[in-house]
Amino acid sequence: MLFALRRLALTVPLLVVVSFVVFVIGSLLPGDPAAARFELHGGPEAREQWRRDKGLDRPIHVRYARYMEGVVTRFDFGQSYTDDREIGPVLMDRFSATVELTLFALVIAVPVGIGVGVLGAVKRGKFVDYLANLLALLGNSIPVFWLGMVLLLVAIALGFRHFNARYDISHDDVIGAYSTKLYFFESLARGEFRVAWSCVQYLLVPALALSTIPMAVITRMTRSAVLEEIRKDYVQTARAKGLRPSNVVLRHVLRNAMIPIVTVTGLQMGGLLSGAVLTETVFNWPGLGTFILDGVKRNDSPVLVGGILLVAATFILVNLVVDLLYGVIDPRIRAGGA
Repeated sequence: MLFALRRLALTVPLLVVVSFVVFVIGSLLPGDPAAARFELHGGPEAREQWRRDKGLDRPIHVRYARYMEGVVTRFDFGQSYTDDREIGPVLMDRFSATVELTLFALVIAVPVGIGVGVLGAVKRGKFVDYLANLLALLGNSIPVFWLGMVLLLVAIALGFRHFNARYDISHDDVIGAYSTKLYFFESLARGEFRVAWSCVQYLLVPALALSTIPMAVITRMTRSAVLEEIRKDYVQTARAKGLRPSNVVLRHVLRNAMIPIVTVTGLQMGGLLSGAVLTETVFNWPGLGTFILDGVKRNDSPVLVGGILLVAATFILVNLVVDLLYGVIDPRIRAGGA
């Protein structure tokens, strides 16, 4: 418990610092939102009144405190500068779409990456090892937007048309009752497999494109970590006792190699959340990345700040979860942290 509390105590000030930096960057965007808002209608008086209504005439630390008070207490991310709509509900819908795409990509990347990495380490110097290294190199080298366009063209050529949405519109009545906005995972939990299959069809191709980079990184890290562990004395002892090779690798070697694998997986999840904008743009996925991009194009600071703040907070919380998993995987870390 003390180990978890110490990690949490380090996370809170980090969240404060990151949120302040994001807010300042959003406030320093070039251009005058009041001038853009009243470009065709309204004079200087209307612009000044609008600035006062939005609190733009106040010092930045006062605006930051007011903004964070709304975020923390009411989950209020303010209003858009362009159309005065509440950002919070739209932000959560878009964020849920990006999280679902990210999780689905990791569902593909993690087992494939770990499996291929273990095979490459066990069969070191053989064809399987060379093939694993080649796939990892390609995954790291091919730009995700280019791969996305290639997969898009291939899917269309094969008659696949499930794009530009998250599910078939025929399931609107069912999905409207979902509370998490993670339509695929909630439909599985509810046992509504027709809805889940519909979501899978829309998720599959974008998730395949998005999964290539984390898959490559996890493959290389798994291979390296397993190779390091497989040479140690306890592995030779386990083999000398007559344990099956598969048990030695899966129950002993892989368990001790998991810390770097968990670390890189957590980092990849944060990277996918922040880097999914290219994939979302190619497939017109209604996620957070395209929402932030639209905010940048419109010089809409609240949209930009809210989106980046949500991604940054998620990244920090994912790292916290990874830190806590260290203690589960290796109790020595938990004891040392306490």
